[in-house]
Parts: sequence; C-alpha cells; structure tokens
Amino acid sequence: MRPAAKALALATVLLPGSAFAAGSMPQLVPEDMAPQLVWLAILFAVFYGLMSAIAVPRISATLQARDDKISGDLAAAEKANEDARTAIETYNQRLVAARESARGLTREREEADAAAATAHLSKLSERIGAQIAEAEKRIGEQRANALTGLEQMANEVAESVYAKLVGQPADSGALNAKVSSAMKRSG
Repeated sequence: MRPAAKALALATVLLPGSAFAAGSMPQLVPEDMAPQLVWLAILFAVFYGLMSAIAVPRISATLQARDDKISGDLAAAEKANEDARTAIETYNQRLVAARESARGLTREREEADAAAATAHLSKLSERIGAQIAEAEKRIGEQRANALTGLEQMANEVAESVYAKLVGQPADSGALNAKVSSAMKRSG
C-alpha cells in the first residue's frame, strides 16, 4: 500500500468526527471558506512579495546578464568577422602585389638572360668568324702551296714525259710556260 493511502486510513481511524470520517472534502465546507480565503490572500501576498523582492530580480538579472553576454558575443563575433574580412582583403592585395613583383622580376631576369645570351652569342659569333677567317686563310695558303707544288710536279712530269716521248730533254722555260697557262685556264 502507498504511504499516502496509509496516512489517510490512519487519519480516518484516529479522527472519527472529522471531515475525513464524513467522506467530504474539508476545503469545500462552507463554514471554513472565509478563513481559507483570508489565509489564501495572506499567503498569496507573502509569496507575491517574496517573488517580486527576491526571485524576479534574480531572474531578471540573470536574463539581463545572458542578453548582455549574447550581445557582447555577437558584437565580438561581428568584429572578428570584420577583422577576418579585412585580413583576407589585405592578404589578397599582398598576394596580387607579390605576383606582380614576381612577374616583374621574371621579366627582368628573362631580359637580362636574353641580353647575356645575345652578348655571349655575339662574342661566340665573332670568335667563330675569326676562326673561320683564319681557317680560310690557312686553306688559301695551303691551296696556293699545293698549287705551287702541283705546278712544279706537273712541270717535272711534263719534262719527264717529253724526254721519254721525244728522246731529248725539253726546253724547260717553254714547257713551264705552257703548263702554267694550262693550269690557269683550268682554274
């Protein structure tokens, strides 16, 4: 059995002439209503005074503190958001400036490299040109020497052939003139 039911059963046994014994509710007995209404008004006033003096100001202060905290947090979040936007904008501007600077440095470096390559190519071309001219000069000298040696050899061969064909030595001056004229014509 429940404790409340036990207490009610005990009250009916111990108090035989009470309202519990009659089976009616004591709150609804007309003779007891006026004092109950007075006590209700007194207790209501006391509870109202306690609530308005103690509980409501505390609740109000708590709500105000919570609103202030939320407002402060929202303001701080908005400021942080604005600071982040400013930082991102600054970062993007610096990034664009750094890219432009890098492009400028790259162009300058390319131009410097191109100028250095052109200068190096020019020096190399001059050196190769000088080497070619020197080689052509040597080739010309060697050709002249070879032609001179060839002319001498042709003269000797011509004298030898003439001597074998005719059986007497040839006039070397006339033979040399004819060999020289034939070599000049052939080029």
